[in-house]
Amino acid sequence: MQVRGCRVSEPIRQPWGGACRIVEWIDTTGQISRRVVAEDVTAAEVRATINRHVEGRKHFLYDDEQTPRQVLPRQTAVRR
Repeated sequence: MQVRGCRVSEPIRQPWGGACRIVEWIDTTGQISRRVVAEDVTAAEVRATINRHVEGRKHFLYDDEQTPRQVLPRQTAVRR
């Protein structure tokens, strides 16, 4: 898989011990993807993570008004 850019976060400490990092990359179509990896991840493991990524929700760098948006249903306020 070809990517336009990739970055790995600083270690994020967990309150219960241990740490993790976030790998974030942008593919050639502008889709941003993120995965959580171990704190001691190597460059080879980052490449493997990107290559075996399973697509989920998609987020793009541009804002297309024609694209349907996911919205949460609004609840009507109950007056007492």
